[in-house]
Amino acid sequence: MSEEQIKQDVVNEEVTEPTEGTTEQTETQNAEEAVVDAGQVLEELKADFDNRYKRLQADFENFKRRTNQEKEQLAGFVKGDVLMDLLPVLDNFERAVATPAEGDAKVFLDGFIMIHQNLMAMLSKHGLAVIDAVGQPFDPNFHQAIMRVPSDEFESDTVCEVLQTGYTVDGRCIRPAMVKVVE
Repeated sequence: MSEEQIKQDVVNEEVTEPTEGTTEQTETQNAEEAVVDAGQVLEELKADFDNRYKRLQADFENFKRRTNQEKEQLAGFVKGDVLMDLLPVLDNFERAVATPAEGDAKVFLDGFIMIHQNLMAMLSKHGLAVIDAVGQPFDPNFHQAIMRVPSDEFESDTVCEVLQTGYTVDGRCIRPAMVKVVE
C-alpha cells in the first residue's frame, strides 16, 4: 500500500471509531428524545379522547332534549285527538243549555248547566280553550266563515256570530269556530 492510502485509512478509522463518553451521551440524548416524543404523543391522545368525550356528551344531551320534545309533541297530539272526540258531547250540552225552559224543565236545565260548567272546567285543566270569536277580526287559522252578512254593529271582516264553537288545545286549533263574518 502506498503511504497516501495508509493515511486515508487512519483518518477514516478516527472518524468512524467513537469514544466511550460520546456513545453514552448519544444514548442518553436518544432516550430523552424518545421520552419527550412519547409524552407529546400521549398529550395528543389525551386531547383527542377529551374532545371525543365532550362531543359524545353534547350529542347525548341533544338526543335527550330532542326525545323529550318529541314526547311532549306526541302527548299534545294524543290529547288533542281525545279532546276532539269529546267535542260533539260539548256541542250537545251547548244546544241543551241554549233551549228555553220553564217549571220542572228549568230545574233539569239548571242541572245540565252545572254539568256543562264542571266538564268545561275539567277540560280546561287539560288545555282545552274556547276560541273567542264574536267581535274579533276574522282569522282563517281559528275561524271558518260560513257566510258573509251586512252589519251596522261590527266593522268589515269582523266575526259577528258564532254558529259552532271552536276550540284550541294548548294553543293549537283542533276545531275552528264556524262563524258569520261582516261584509
